[in-house]
Amino acid sequence: MRPAITARPERTQSPLQIQIINRALRDAALAPSANDALDCCAEALLHLAELARAEVRHD
Repeated sequence: MRPAITARPERTQSPLQIQIINRALRDAALAPSANDALDCCAEALLHLAELARAEVRHD
């Protein structure tokens, strides 16, 4: 049996990141079309990128 692969401890996700991802997945699953689902995911990725940039500037 293979050992479980876990996230690297130095790069765990914050609760806000998890909330953004969960909301994007939910909204994409409920979207009326594939394009709308992609838009949900793209918006979430942009938001995550903004958070990452803010984190780098803050450090």
